[in-house]
Amino acid sequence: MALEPKEINQLNVVSFQTNFTRMPNVNFFCQQVTIPSLAIGLATQPTIFSDISIEGDKIVFEQLNVSFYVSEDLSNYLEIYNWIIALGFPDNAPQFNLQDDITIASDSNDTLKSDMNVVLQTNKSNPNFNVTFKDAFPVSLGSIGLDSSAISIDPIVVEASFAYTGSFSIDKIT
Repeated sequence: MALEPKEINQLNVVSFQTNFTRMPNVNFFCQQVTIPSLAIGLATQPTIFSDISIEGDKIVFEQLNVSFYVSEDLSNYLEIYNWIIALGFPDNAPQFNLQDDITIASDSNDTLKSDMNVVLQTNKSNPNFNVTFKDAFPVSLGSIGLDSSAISIDPIVVEASFAYTGSFSIDKIT
């Protein structure tokens, strides 16, 4: 007797929403989000015959990658750019304070990290799962390529990568 799964619908690649508190403009123009991969370490137990693989005790999580169209006023690009500058090497005191440039949730006024959420939807565009990344912060922002010899005017897409604290959670929305 063959066992059949309860759910036979596939995850729809275009049915998702983002909720990036610190980046409302990136949120609006977001084109692609890659839910990170994870891997558990591996230990080897030697024996006299052949070594035995044993599950490790640490999980390694890949960074969260987001791709977005760059807006004409660069507002979404600057959200991440200013955030990275504030984290890394500010030139002046106002660059430490992101409150004037970025919408910040009231509970995170004193931190340079922010939670990021991706809502996976059903095939009928109903919220299904919430993927939460705690205390995320940007670690890279892709380049903007300009080309005066371009034949067609395609939107500029930039990728950004984010690290986050610990693991990410996947919760069913009821």
